[in-house]
Amino acid sequence: MRDTLAEAYTRTRGPVAYLDESYQAPDPVITTANTFYIFTAVVVHHEDMDELRKGLEDIAGGRYWHTRDALAATKGRQQTEDMLGFLADGSEACVIAHRVPVDATDHDAEQARRACYRGMAMELARGAEGKWDPVELLVLEQRNQKNFRNKDRKNHSELVAEAKIPRHTRQIQVSPSLERLLWLPDVVSMAFRRTLTHHDRTSTLFEIVKDQVHFVQPVD
Repeated sequence: MRDTLAEAYTRTRGPVAYLDESYQAPDPVITTANTFYIFTAVVVHHEDMDELRKGLEDIAGGRYWHTRDALAATKGRQQTEDMLGFLADGSEACVIAHRVPVDATDHDAEQARRACYRGMAMELARGAEGKWDPVELLVLEQRNQKNFRNKDRKNHSELVAEAKIPRHTRQIQVSPSLERLLWLPDVVSMAFRRTLTHHDRTSTLFEIVKDQVHFVQPVD
């Protein structure tokens, strides 16, 4: 997979978008209230990748990071603030598609995920003048179950088949252990999630990056 990712980078001319999500599905066993789906992309230029990887690793103190786990401890909360501040010091555009609430019948939130991905991919591929150049490669955090990975590929293929995005726009799914730049959408997704779920200090984390965040509409 590492070789596949490296090959994808060499074939990509423009910036690369890194995508991750955070959500609360309307599970009838747990809760059908306060549901949401957040899909976040961070757009990175090739010349900035190495600097960003090193900075993220320095803040995390190693090669593992998951914002949800980090926020459970005082040190991790400070690291999360530092990571958001590091991102805010740069020029990387952050793009969020979100659905609030998730339809009550969408028990696994896959319909919401599809709509958010469609809206996100279309806007990333189109580009936004003065914000980000058209994106040809979308690097998505790989999900654990094969059927979910297949759904993500199908969501992308449908956009190509419908001519909603150019044929050369590609999706690749990888683990954050292979690409630390996936930590960026993870931390932004969690910061935005906290504005919906918490009222403590962590609910203000999103303020650090809000000026470089652009919201796009989900597309069913």
